[in-house]
Amino acid sequence: MLKKREHPTDSVPTNAYQKGYNRAVKDYKALEPFRKYPQKVINSFNKFVRGKMHALQDYVDGYEDAKQQLSKN
Repeated sequence: MLKKREHPTDSVPTNAYQKGYNRAVKDYKALEPFRKYPQKVINSFNKFVRGKMHALQDYVDGYEDAKQQLSKN
């Protein structure tokens, strides 16, 4: 039987929003340009599939929120 590989981040569960937020902070600290996600397309498609892509939408929302906060500084 296969065993699940454990990663250091497995001990701290995070939601998709927090992962997106953390990714934006990481990009900012690494002086990388912010990523551009098609937020309107993702939101529209999520409505079309009745919310089944909520994790992707949450990730992008977290990324965009962090991007706005970090851009103000």
